[in-house]
Amino acid sequence: MKNSILTAGILLILTIRIFAQNNVPPSDEEALPSIEFSLEGGFYEVPLSVELYAPGAKIYYTLDGRLPSKYTNRYRGAITIEDTKVLRAIAYEGDQVSPVFSQTYFIDEPATDLAVVSISVSPRLLFDPAKGLFVQGNNAIDTLWKKPGANFWSRRELAANIELFESDGRCVYRNLSGFRLFGGMSRLFPQKSMAIVARKRYGKKRFDHPIFGEQGLKKFKFLVLRNSGSDFGKSHFRDAMMTALVDDWDMEKQDFRPAHVYINGNYWGLFHIREKVNRYFIAGHQEVDKDSLDLLEHQYVRKRGSKRHYLRLMDYLEQHDLSKPEHYAYVESQMDIDNFMNYQIAQIYFDNRDAGGNIKYWRPQTPNGRWRWILYDTDWGFGLHDPKAYRHNALAFHTKPNGPVWPNPPWSTFILRKLLENPTFRQTFVNRFADHLNVSFSEARVMN
Repeated sequence: MKNSILTAGILLILTIRIFAQNNVPPSDEEALPSIEFSLEGGFYEVPLSVELYAPGAKIYYTLDGRLPSKYTNRYRGAITIEDTKVLRAIAYEGDQVSPVFSQTYFIDEPATDLAVVSISVSPRLLFDPAKGLFVQGNNAIDTLWKKPGANFWSRRELAANIELFESDGRCVYRNLSGFRLFGGMSRLFPQKSMAIVARKRYGKKRFDHPIFGEQGLKKFKFLVLRNSGSDFGKSHFRDAMMTALVDDWDMEKQDFRPAHVYINGNYWGLFHIREKVNRYFIAGHQEVDKDSLDLLEHQYVRKRGSKRHYLRLMDYLEQHDLSKPEHYAYVESQMDIDNFMNYQIAQIYFDNRDAGGNIKYWRPQTPNGRWRWILYDTDWGFGLHDPKAYRHNALAFHTKPNGPVWPNPPWSTFILRKLLENPTFRQTFVNRFADHLNVSFSEARVMN
């Protein structure tokens, strides 16, 4: 028994060491000088030959996304690349080993004005029949539509090389980064959403480029490559289009940019690069310390900080009549009512019938910190599953006191119902909604 435990422990230690060697670059004092590539990765019209240089070292490489090692191809001369490939290389000199360097060569790909993202990661980590993240695996329960137990529900983070190319072909980011699957029910689709993260242990701790243009943020910790969520296989741009209609509103929302994505040199389709809603996102868009805020989702699910302040607010709303000015004034001191009003107007206009399941809200942990709501994941809007959605009374839906458990449970309509008890709020709400219908949501602007 003791021998079995000892053996298992040794195997675990070896597994951890191998994983670390394969996924994290060595420290600076251990690393060799960078391997030089005779041609930088990018877009080429014809096949090419690439030479690698690491004087005094032995170089090994792969062209299929695998991590190079002493057990892969030994570099002995120029490498011919005839179609789109990721060239990954590593150098050994005595007991020293370099980081893995990766460059993507796009050969005769269709011309595009969109950004391009190239991901290189060992294929077995994604497609191994038993353990790959992109497959069901052996533990999925096929009889249930959500397929619980499937590999693609994993939150495991892998190390992958990420390259971001601007629309003019420039590579603006090339580094090892964290990679994991992203999203809810959209993981069931064949095209999975993915999150990528820059971490210091991988080399760079930020995506240091204004990915969404000069009006957007300049640096990012996390990015999402989104498959359009519930809108996958339909318009493929619902959420991006709807949230763009409220660009000038006082409300946090994700920036977006369409991009072509390649995995190990294979075209993987059209995705939207999106910001990831978390504390880094909030701190990027508001003057708040990312380590000093409360961030909740759904009903009371804590993502960061504490939910005590919010629970006290809910108790107050439950116990007080907001038609009385003093009660309404207190609530106004605890939550940003203008922000909440805009948020509700947008969801109602969009006829987003999944709004009850996609709620995120936050406050700075300061004496005067008020709750604000974040607009995201509006894919069920604009008649996603209902060609006659224009007949649906979205205002009644979002104020229903006894909606079903899903999609509009009573808790999800509670705050708006309480605020509508106050005549000042009610009048402002109606007037602002009418103003938005005439400007932000005018027929000409939406159709355009």
